[in-house]
Amino acid sequence: MRKDHNASGKPDRPRPGSAAGKRPGSVRKTAAAPEDVDPRVCGLRDAVKRGWYRLETGELFAGFQVTRKDVALDVGCGEGNAALFCARQGAHVVCCDADAGKIKALAEKMKEAGARKFEAFISDSLPLPLPDAYATKILCTEMLEHTPEPEKIMAELVRVGKPNARYLITVPDARSEKVQMPVADPLYYSSPNHIQIFDRKRFLWLVEDSGLAVLKHDTWGFYWTVFMSLFWVAHRKERLQGAILDNIKPPYPPVLQSWANTWAQMMELEGSEALMESFDQYLPKTQVIVAEK
Repeated sequence: MRKDHNASGKPDRPRPGSAAGKRPGSVRKTAAAPEDVDPRVCGLRDAVKRGWYRLETGELFAGFQVTRKDVALDVGCGEGNAALFCARQGAHVVCCDADAGKIKALAEKMKEAGARKFEAFISDSLPLPLPDAYATKILCTEMLEHTPEPEKIMAELVRVGKPNARYLITVPDARSEKVQMPVADPLYYSSPNHIQIFDRKRFLWLVEDSGLAVLKHDTWGFYWTVFMSLFWVAHRKERLQGAILDNIKPPYPPVLQSWANTWAQMMELEGSEALMESFDQYLPKTQVIVAEK
């Protein structure tokens, strides 16, 4: 008896979904699923594509170059990614943060980072424990929204900058903050998190009123706007505490992992840079100002 016949002598019908009975070449191979990408790593790749961490030019952000000659002050340094970039350029790096734990952890990382000198202070920045005209590059990224007195912080930043010092200042964009409001934990809009919301005009006025000249005003971070919006929905039944940033860690809920995987794949597509720029202008997570004293 032939193998393609059953006991009755009639040909077997192909089983649903089987390759039998299909035309040659009509069977499709299933592509292997891409490996998961850590959402934080995906965010870093996004940042690099949008002008951050340019190792080849020494620019922390487009238009903000750090060299070995610089004294780079990072106010509200947090985990210190920006400060570590400056250290790798060989700069004299000075870090300040109110969180003693973060300063201690950053000091360990700095040992092998390559800074020609490293200083760190535990302080709320009012005042900064530094003399006038101390630094040539001043960073204040995602910090002003946490303070009840952003104008006083700006005055301190200006005070410690040398003549012609360059500043890199960022705050969350008001559009992203408002998108998250219906789903965010109220903790997000209370101390120690975000107690200030800056629209484009308010942020620009804050910097200009301090006496600095604005050289560039940009936006980025659509990826993070969507990520954080999904984060709140995924964690709506949990009791979050402390700094929200410290709660973004593995294991990630499936919806956040899926979003990171999708965005990572999108960034590999030809022409993705133009789409990313459009998204970042329409619904950015962050405003960026490069200014000069």
